[in-house]
Amino acid sequence: MATNVIMPALELAQETGKVVRWIKAPGDTVRKGEPIVEIETDKVTVEIEAPAAGVLHDVTAQEGDVVPVGHTIAIIAAPGEVPSILSAPARGQGEGAGVEGAPGDTRVKASRSPARSPRSTASTSRA
Repeated sequence: MATNVIMPALELAQETGKVVRWIKAPGDTVRKGEPIVEIETDKVTVEIEAPAAGVLHDVTAQEGDVVPVGHTIAIIAAPGEVPSILSAPARGQGEGAGVEGAPGDTRVKASRSPARSPRSTASTSRA
């Protein structure tokens, strides 16, 4: 089964990412976890790993393209499989859109400290 390679959210307020360079070319065999593309945001440039093993197909974002977060930029298919563009739901559309942890959710999860009750500074003594 084909797997979409999507533009990830690398920052909390990130809306787009720029494709700096493809490390792998269409038709190349890739292993899951192997770097396949370099993405740039306002603050960082990182290598994105293949989400699955197979053959890289349908590269839709070229070097220099600015792509919205969550959009499909390529497909990884099993050897011999003829993939078709499997569009990931656009932000705010489709099943599970905007639901943290739903399939296709690429948002970075922010950690939040639990609310704490104030500590009493008064000491109590028993007589």
